[in-house]
Amino acid sequence: MTEILLKYNLLDSYNRKEVLDFIDFLLNKKTEKIKKDKTSYKSKILKVSVWSESDIDLIIQNQQKLNQWKAQGW
Repeated sequence: MTEILLKYNLLDSYNRKEVLDFIDFLLNKKTEKIKKDKTSYKSKILKVSVWSESDIDLIIQNQQKLNQWKAQGW
């Protein structure tokens, strides 16, 4: 960090302003990425299917029937 500060102090005022602008750019880019990730996550979560109790009951019934099924021998 001290190395950055030393180099920054060697710059003239115009170049210092450029460095600060670039840092702001990087920070904004990072913030936008976080916002996009949240938006993307939310849209993915909203697409997750929801099963009702009757759907789950059907699955359990079919599981029980499958467990009772006897495979034919050779």
